[in-house]
Amino acid sequence: MNRITNKEAHQITTLLFDVGGVLLTDFIETKVINLAEKYHVNSEILLKAKHKYRPLADKGQISDVDFWRRVLETVEVNATEIDCNFDSYMQEIPGGLEIARKAKRCGYKIAILSNDTKEMSEQRRLKYGFDALFEKVIISCFYGVIKPDPKIYEIAMQELCVNPIHCIFIDDREENVQAGQDKGIHSILFKNSVQASNQLKKIGIALA
Repeated sequence: MNRITNKEAHQITTLLFDVGGVLLTDFIETKVINLAEKYHVNSEILLKAKHKYRPLADKGQISDVDFWRRVLETVEVNATEIDCNFDSYMQEIPGGLEIARKAKRCGYKIAILSNDTKEMSEQRRLKYGFDALFEKVIISCFYGVIKPDPKIYEIAMQELCVNPIHCIFIDDREENVQAGQDKGIHSILFKNSVQASNQLKKIGIALA
């Protein structure tokens, strides 16, 4: 995380959260491995396909269903409806959403910046009430650009009408955190909710 002065901490107005790996479990690779086991195929082949096709899905160029179909097509398997379903995999990261709720109660603007597909983001929004909780839900597929591309951070700042120095970004991937810092956004690498809360406290963001 980049250093932040006490003066800057008092100027923070906005907390920006990633979803997968911060608020909810990041389950794509787990599901890919489970599919490999289900069809008795090499998981490495499916994981390579995941890395090839997931960016297309997160950019909105293919649907979530198309993503799973393409992944399984690499091993000559026709995906079933169950193979494309992900509801059972959606679970909260312990304490992640509570950080967001506390921040909102303390008067901070809270928002989401996530790489995701239209289908998955909509299901998450409905299941966890994101639209009622967060001021903005900024999802990559609607803009055609994904983290860590600098452009998506610019989009987020524009959507939130906030200066980067007034924002803290929380993400579980180092490359995304670094990209946020490069755009002047105070950024925290999320490992777990206790660690993230302690990081926020150290820089003067105490959430009661």
